[in-house]
Amino acid sequence: MPVITLPDGSERNFDASISVHDVAADIGAGLAKAALAGVVDGREVDTSYVINGDVSLSIVTDRDEAAIEIIRHSTAHLLAQAVQQLFPGTQVTIGPTVEDGFYYDFASGHNFTLEDLDKIEARMVELAADDLSVERIVAPRDKAIEIFRNMGEHYKVQIIEDLPEDEEISIYRQGEWMDLCRGPHVPSTGKLQAFKLTKVAGAYWRGDANNQQLQRIYGTAWPNKKQLKAYLNRIAEAEKRDHRKIAKKLNLFHTQEEAPGMVFWHPAGWTIYQTIERYMREKQQRLRLSRDQNASGCGY
Repeated sequence: MPVITLPDGSERNFDASISVHDVAADIGAGLAKAALAGVVDGREVDTSYVINGDVSLSIVTDRDEAAIEIIRHSTAHLLAQAVQQLFPGTQVTIGPTVEDGFYYDFASGHNFTLEDLDKIEARMVELAADDLSVERIVAPRDKAIEIFRNMGEHYKVQIIEDLPEDEEISIYRQGEWMDLCRGPHVPSTGKLQAFKLTKVAGAYWRGDANNQQLQRIYGTAWPNKKQLKAYLNRIAEAEKRDHRKIAKKLNLFHTQEEAPGMVFWHPAGWTIYQTIERYMREKQQRLRLSRDQNASGCGY
């Protein structure tokens, strides 16, 4: 008979084991519909997680800070599913969240372009509209290796083989698509409504240049379209103020591919640099003099 303590200190008693989703439904239909995950005794879990004993529980909705990581991680899975549907034979590797978004690294014979991002994003929108249930499956280590080996996912097999022997192996399935992941994830793809793919880049398996080269697709995801729009507007404004664009427009400096990180100053840019440097030196000198004068005084 679990006793569940909610964030406001109130308690709810249940006669049998109960899922996070059903607790949310017991509180209210609106909360059950909005629930993205739960936090049980400080640990984030899926809404399908079954509670067997006395715990503290908070329900995560898109208004909570914890929601953003779950949404972005889930959107990375949505991206991978779309890519594999559009480009058969592509292998998935890892897809973590990063600041303001997420990425997923792929091993593919197809070279992804910016035009491909539009197609992939359109397919992601369709998958979100399908509102596919997201299911967590725990599998024995050998079984998990067999599953991904049969799928041709050799990178996933490597990841499993490198995990500690006692590590719980969890697989997330949405529709017919599956991926190895610790989770948690949103309960269905329909919860993912505000995302945008942003760029393609190169990467190496496990960040080692001696390993296979992969292709990385970046994206961003937010709890709602208003926040997504605000973020994209901030990025657009920042790009307008990109120092490289301003430097080119004002003929201040240039860079060269054969000398990465080096700045080649033009006369106007060098004049600005020297002016700023002179100002900083004068400011530092005044501060040093002021500090020395204060230190020379006597105090009792």
